[in-house]
Amino acid sequence: MANLKPQAKEVAAVDLEIIESQMHGYQERLDLWYRRLWELQGLWLDPEGRMVRHKGREVALTKREFQLLQFLLDHPHRFFTTAQILGQAWVDPALFPEEVRNYVRRIRKILVDLEIPVDLVNKPGRGYSLVFRAD
Repeated sequence: MANLKPQAKEVAAVDLEIIESQMHGYQERLDLWYRRLWELQGLWLDPEGRMVRHKGREVALTKREFQLLQFLLDHPHRFFTTAQILGQAWVDPALFPEEVRNYVRRIRKILVDLEIPVDLVNKPGRGYSLVFRAD
């Protein structure tokens, strides 16, 4: 947009707002369906007891494990950098990036142990995301 003439910039800005609004609506609808999919898969999170349950099996989580898993479940198929996770999932940007990697490793193990059909993936330059398996 930097190379557009002023009048064209105004028109493009309006179009961009409309597109962003539509994308936000689509993302909310997609999130709703992912939450429904979790319900159908038998996944349940207990915030008070910091437990995750899947098909009758359950695991107790530490506070940070629970916060990370809850954050990623609330935003499936979206990628978050280490800095974003520190600032949004834990609201503590003073933590070290290595701690994110440590908790990601722990969450991956829990997902495997409970046989939850999702992968916690990392894409260089984009960050971490929960991605549903096709099975």
